[in-house]
Amino acid sequence: MRWRVLAFVAASLVAGAGPSRAMSISESGDQVVLVGAIVPGDGEAFARFLAGPHARAPRVVYLDSGGGKVLEGVAIGRAIRRAGLVTAVDAHAARCDSACTLIFAGGVRRHYVHGEDVYEGMSGRSGLGFHTAHRPGNRVEANTLNERGTDTMRRFYAEMGQPGAATLVDKAAFNSLYRPSGSTALDLGIATSLQAP
Repeated sequence: MRWRVLAFVAASLVAGAGPSRAMSISESGDQVVLVGAIVPGDGEAFARFLAGPHARAPRVVYLDSGGGKVLEGVAIGRAIRRAGLVTAVDAHAARCDSACTLIFAGGVRRHYVHGEDVYEGMSGRSGLGFHTAHRPGNRVEANTLNERGTDTMRRFYAEMGQPGAATLVDKAAFNSLYRPSGSTALDLGIATSLQAP
């Protein structure tokens, strides 16, 4: 397979953490892979990517991200839905945390590959990870909670037909992620399949 890789943003700064890996995109055939932090400008960059030339029309977007900016996640999720794309996360090899779950929600079909192997709760490091929104800063202190960002997330899940995702946001402690099992993701309509697309 031949992969074409494009950087979304050269670098981003996370408060107190120095440069972090910005989101990048690669494509091979009809598969697209988004990897890295979701930073300001990624929504516009993804829209430009979709409008650009492709050897084959994109069909599936694989995700591997620790999250980032809520509004950028919403923008990418909406672009994915408008384009009629499928989203996928492989719970054996990738994570889709925080704002990444907004991108996942945009898929017209959503594949939580190997989701049946995810132990539900606040353990594990891969698969889908839900939590409340935070302002920049350390997530050890409750004063970084961002209610407006969390409300935006809840509204977007509902807009995408997955209001049950908000229940997982509420299950997470302020400084942790809640990871649903494959069966929970299916029951809540967050995922449409546990198989590869």
